[in-house]
Amino acid sequence: MSEWEKTIQNRILPGIGVANFELPKQHFEWIKKAVIKAKKDNIGNQSKLIGHIKEEYVIKEIVPEVESFFIQSIAHPWFEKYLKGFDVLSEPRPWYLESFWVNYQKKHEFNPLHDHSGVFSFIIFVKIPYDLKKEDKYFSGLNCEDREQQVHTSRLAFVNNRANGGLESTLINVDKSFEGKMFMFPARQAHLVYPFYTSDGYRITVSGNIKLKV
Repeated sequence: MSEWEKTIQNRILPGIGVANFELPKQHFEWIKKAVIKAKKDNIGNQSKLIGHIKEEYVIKEIVPEVESFFIQSIAHPWFEKYLKGFDVLSEPRPWYLESFWVNYQKKHEFNPLHDHSGVFSFIIFVKIPYDLKKEDKYFSGLNCEDREQQVHTSRLAFVNNRANGGLESTLINVDKSFEGKMFMFPARQAHLVYPFYTSDGYRITVSGNIKLKV
């Protein structure tokens, strides 16, 4: 069973308000071309992001069918309760993709704890360069009873408040099986990406923020 399948079957995502999707093949092919073009266009996005990543680029254009896929994903049933908070609107307002960018993350780079602007945000996993088993061995001397929830290298983490106080970090074991997959979550959901150590390739992810047009 792949790490993606384990993540879905473990049912940890509904509990933290994160929805999972597999991109249609044609959409993922378009995104792979878009990230190459964004790197060539070289419109840096670092001034708008908190990431300790040197190569972050704006994706200038998006085809309507891909943007429509993102907007339609908001209708996921896990977001039903969250969306009730928008009953304050006097009339229906359209959703739109406000920002869209790609991260080319290198070895040792990281995204510190942060949230996003807008109402919903997403992460698309385009390229994962490392072998998760090798990452786990990099700090092999760690004294961890449950390595899957205590080894942080290369992980994506969602952070929430515990009911009885303190913080709870949910680690996601991102590996190559995540390529072509997407997480969507409320934009204020705190999250971070830990550095990886065992590959010289890029960890390529695409992110975006969705807002209401008012």
